Amino acid sequence: MIDKVLPQNMSSLVEGYRTGEFTPVDSLSATLALIDAVNPSINAMAMVDVDGARSAAAKSAARWATSTPLSSLDGVPVTIKDSVNAVGMPWRHGSAAHSDVPDAESDSPPAARLKEAGAVIVGKTTMPDFGMMAAGVSSLYGIVRNPWDLSRNTGGSSAGAGASLAAGIGYAAVGTDIAGSVRLPAGHCGLVALKPTQGRIPHLPSSMMRSPGPMARTVDEVVDMYRAIARPDSRDAWSLPAQSIDESRWETEVRGLRIGVMTGMGYGYEAEPAVVAVVDAAAQVLAAAGAKVTRVTPPFESDPYAPLDRLFQVRARAEWESIPEERRAEVIAAVSEWAEPASLASATDYSRDLDAVNTAQARLQRHLEPYDFVISPVIPVVGFDADTVGLDPERPLAHCSFTAWFNQTGQPASTVCFGMVDGCPVGVQIVGSRFADIDVLAMTKWLEDRRPFDMTWPDVTLRVSGGVR
Repeated sequence: MIDKVLPQNMSSLVEGYRTGEFTPVDSLSATLALIDAVNPSINAMAMVDVDGARSAAAKSAARWATSTPLSSLDGVPVTIKDSVNAVGMPWRHGSAAHSDVPDAESDSPPAARLKEAGAVIVGKTTMPDFGMMAAGVSSLYGIVRNPWDLSRNTGGSSAGAGASLAAGIGYAAVGTDIAGSVRLPAGHCGLVALKPTQGRIPHLPSSMMRSPGPMARTVDEVVDMYRAIARPDSRDAWSLPAQSIDESRWETEVRGLRIGVMTGMGYGYEAEPAVVAVVDAAAQVLAAAGAKVTRVTPPFESDPYAPLDRLFQVRARAEWESIPEERRAEVIAAVSEWAEPASLASATDYSRDLDAVNTAQARLQRHLEPYDFVISPVIPVVGFDADTVGLDPERPLAHCSFTAWFNQTGQPASTVCFGMVDGCPVGVQIVGSRFADIDVLAMTKWLEDRRPFDMTWPDVTLRVSGGVR
């Protein structure tokens, strides 16, 4: 039984702490009760750190009682992805083959920053094996289900983060993104997410391709999470200097901005008409406000995906080979079989593929250079079945064309829901120039404020007893 109903938005929660209407202990209690009620249906939580969360909530309550909160996140229930190391919590990277890896002895940068901000990390969220699927299917956690429709996929690899937030568990989450892994679940689940400029949010091990990203139900909540975790950390070699957040920049002036509308990449899966219609609706709102909106021709004349896919295969195969031989069969076949050809690749093959990917990303950057922002689909389809790995069972990342290349260019890219089709959310991706993360968030907020409908979140509790398991 959930004995206390919390406000859906973080600002009202924090105001309740300030006035004494309720405490972080109350909010944690309600959050744990909600997890008990809905997680059996959606399978979003990899683990719940009850003792650690209770200790953090009690310390936060004491700070609020003396009006000395550490930040706007103090006492706020949040989650982190299974791939984010945190002291006292297991790291499984979505795979049954990692079930005996010792718990982390140090906090990764995002976890450290959340603790410094006083946030209550309730637990970790589920993900697919190695984070190498854009779907919510895992050898360890099973199938993650979308709260909007339990027969539908959440996308991935931050699958549990997407499902938990859509179901009302916590107020924000840290995911990670290597080919769209915060933007894709946000698109499937009606959320807001940001893949920042590479290095803006530090992580370990250092990577020029993968980045942590904040996820939440609203842009304001993403911003609160971003403030906490977008801080330098010397342990990450690519960590960027501190960034000043000018509050006045949230008042975006759209008139005169050059907006590109990119609904085709020139290869891969074409966006469904219903998805294109949602992107076009966002474009029309921008045009009506005075933006210079232009249709972007597809950036690629030939298919550039094969070299990028092989780089992903090498990444997955390297992790597979790091597992003791007797446990490798526990890795989900969709990943291990897809990555197997990488065992035959030479160092020169890898170098040629890397050069090809760098050439393709440079082409994309040149193609989009005339625009201040580019909007596009997040996913080419409205959704797919929960038990599938994507649109191509032999290439689990093949449906990520609209998102994956911005990990290569290093540009910030966000997702916001701007339409509903057959009862399921459809997101729009907003891409900006490198280092313009704040501007991307401001544009995302502008579109969110002009969404053509009121967002009503699914009540998964009504379907717990009879929902799909």
